[in-house]
Amino acid sequence: MARAVSSPVNSINRVTVLEDARGRLIRREWASSDRAYQLGMAPDNEVEAQRFAADKGLAPPVLEYDRTRRFMIMPFIEGVPLEADWFERPERRRAMQALISRLRSIDSTELPTLDIGDRLRQLHDRLSRVAPTCAERYQVEVRECIAQLAMISSAGTVLVHGDLSFENVIVREDRSLCLIDWEYAHCGHPDEDLAGLAITTPGMEEWSLALEEFPLRVRARRLLDELWRQLAAALASDDQPGQTM
Repeated sequence: MARAVSSPVNSINRVTVLEDARGRLIRREWASSDRAYQLGMAPDNEVEAQRFAADKGLAPPVLEYDRTRRFMIMPFIEGVPLEADWFERPERRRAMQALISRLRSIDSTELPTLDIGDRLRQLHDRLSRVAPTCAERYQVEVRECIAQLAMISSAGTVLVHGDLSFENVIVREDRSLCLIDWEYAHCGHPDEDLAGLAITTPGMEEWSLALEEFPLRVRARRLLDELWRQLAAALASDDQPGQTM
């Protein structure tokens, strides 16, 4: 029988560390269907993407997936989180550059695509329904960003993690890198993950394959993240009577 060792919980999904005959494991349980939908999460897509990435050596394998009970189980990855200042560490910088190159080399046309402009519009529309005053602050920027995104190419066939940050990278004991949290993975443009890294790490434009478009991709990713956080907070507040955004 599995034994719970610890149960860290965030506001969206529950992650529990377990031990059984297979060793140390992670049990990832998704939020309710409605909450997941509002935030753009689809467990089937996440499991498919993680299995795909695991076959390439980039993610933990999925050992179990229960669609009805909304959880999956994977091995616990022994290692340490990537440092926030990884770009200043030559060994980590080389490893991350190799990781980006690896992601860019993987054809992932079997995974869903994602239109960033459409995702911005969806998140803003959903935020408008639960926190209209908050959404109004972003209205002009969202409209401008969507219009600008329509003028650049979003086409791509590479594997995009979709939420790549130092917090979602584990440095294994052998110093190789493993990516976790694949809920927003998709088939997309080779600079998408780089734009996500650029939010917290300066210098990412050095690795861009479309330098002129890169600032817009970073802006769109920053705005997408901000809308997501505001929507998550608004939904959590909406669950508690008497609280408003």
